[in-house]
Amino acid sequence: MAITRRPGIARQASDADMFIAGAPDAAHEPIPAPTRRRKEVISPSVDVDLLKRFDARAAELGLSRAAAINLAMARFLDVE
Repeated sequence: MAITRRPGIARQASDADMFIAGAPDAAHEPIPAPTRRRKEVISPSVDVDLLKRFDARAAELGLSRAAAINLAMARFLDVE
């Protein structure tokens, strides 16, 4: 049995790169991360009982208070 040299690491790396480049999704460009919109911090005064009801409704919908406020404001503006 003859002793053979181990293939070079560079060749293995280039073979791996060629294999990865041949994958069906390799040609797609990465999707950029969405940009975050700038938000303004507000501090309204709200009746305690109204806030409790609002928080309960937001929880029923699985929303945070901030998300529920944003949704309510958007719907308020969309009403004609």
